[in-house]
Amino acid sequence: MKSILDRYLDRVLVYANKPESESEAIRQELKDHLLQKVEDLAAGGVSREEAVLDALRKHGSPKIIGYRLRGPFPWIDIRSQGTARGVIAIGPRAVGIFAFGGFAIGLVAFGAVALGLFSTGGFALGLLFVWGGFGIGGIVTAGIAIGAVAVGGVAIGAVAAGGKVIAAWAPYGSESVSHYAAKNVPPLLKSLAPLLGIAGCINRHFAICLPLFYLMLFSMMYLQYREGRRVRAKDDWLLDG
Repeated sequence: MKSILDRYLDRVLVYANKPESESEAIRQELKDHLLQKVEDLAAGGVSREEAVLDALRKHGSPKIIGYRLRGPFPWIDIRSQGTARGVIAIGPRAVGIFAFGGFAIGLVAFGAVALGLFSTGGFALGLLFVWGGFGIGGIVTAGIAIGAVAVGGVAIGAVAAGGKVIAAWAPYGSESVSHYAAKNVPPLLKSLAPLLGIAGCINRHFAICLPLFYLMLFSMMYLQYREGRRVRAKDDWLLDG
């Protein structure tokens, strides 16, 4: 039967998810460090069993230590729980260049709630481009769209088009509230009008965008499921062996 210290290290390495070529060196380094702590505690009169438990408690949760070993910002960080942080981050919460999660923050963000330069989600906030159910940002295509350039069922923006529109300038739309008309629209707003075509094109191809949305959602959930299954399969903390 493995010692409690070895089981602890097993759990740390499960969450660290390092290549096998690196795992043994990491294990030995951590083990040496923990054994030194145990010796120091035992020298103070604590029983060895208590010293081991105390050393592990002070060292921290295997999950937290393991995730730290992945590095501050790995290329890919997939987690079934907690916050994933990486160039490509996938998890219930995700922070990365490309972030996919229930709550996602990234240069490109996809999630139930997404914040980024390019954002897609149920609620999406994006500096440049947004597609979603409720969107706020630069160029926005959404059921309810609020942006500099907005297209949607309900669209509010500097320049906007769609079903019900409230805008500084609405070039077209049967139910529009527009401050300016074509004859007196400022040049800046007129220069934004071509961007309505980009948002409108995506809006018109909703039947294509929606399957892509669900494909990304399924892929994200599947990768999280695989990560959770990998952890459960290798985390034998409560098992003999």
